[in-house]
Order: sequence, then C-alpha cells, then structure tokens
Amino acid sequence: MYYTGYMVSGDLMKEARLRAGLTQTQLADRLGKAQSVIARWERDEVSPSLETLREVVRACDLELTFFMSRFDDSNFTVIDQNLRMTPAQRFDALKVRVRSQRRRVQRTSVQRD
Repeated sequence: MYYTGYMVSGDLMKEARLRAGLTQTQLADRLGKAQSVIARWERDEVSPSLETLREVVRACDLELTFFMSRFDDSNFTVIDQNLRMTPAQRFDALKVRVRSQRRRVQRTSVQRD
C-alpha cells in the first residue's frame, strides 16, 4: 500500500522547509549550498548524514528530536483499510463511529443521573 510507516530524510527536509515557508533557494542560501543540492536531498537522490539533516531542520528554525521505542505496527492495518476506501466510504464509517460515541456518552450520562 501507499503508507510505508516511515519518513525518509528527503521527506523530513521538505516538510521542515515547507513549515518554515521557505523555497529551496532560500533554504540553500541559509545553508550555503546550491538549490540543486536541496532538490536532490528532497528527492532522495542523495542521502545526507544525520548531522546534515539536523542542520537543515535547524536552518528552518525547527528542532529535530529523537526517541527510541518498541516498534508497533498495529495501526498499519487500519491505515491500509482506510486507504482502500473512497472518501465517501471513509465519511460513512466516520458517521457510524460518531453515532456510536454519542450513544455511549448518552448511556453514561443516564447512568450518572
């Protein structure tokens, strides 16, 4: 399916640049690099080091933090199922969940009274 469960460095760099509202040229100027270097990184044609990735994110006035945890792919199935649905099907499924939640809240409030 489309969802891979992880982002690669090019995705992170592009996300940081877009969040900062920068063009590739502007980011390149901040880093003292050519715009073509930024483009190659974002297309994952070249894999920069982790330190370079952090420098790029810092140049976008953001901070890249890390933590380690146990791998959990429990949501992949749900994500894949939703990606197979049309937008209308996803909306219908959402309406069912909302109705169910409303009934649950109503039962809880009745029990408290």
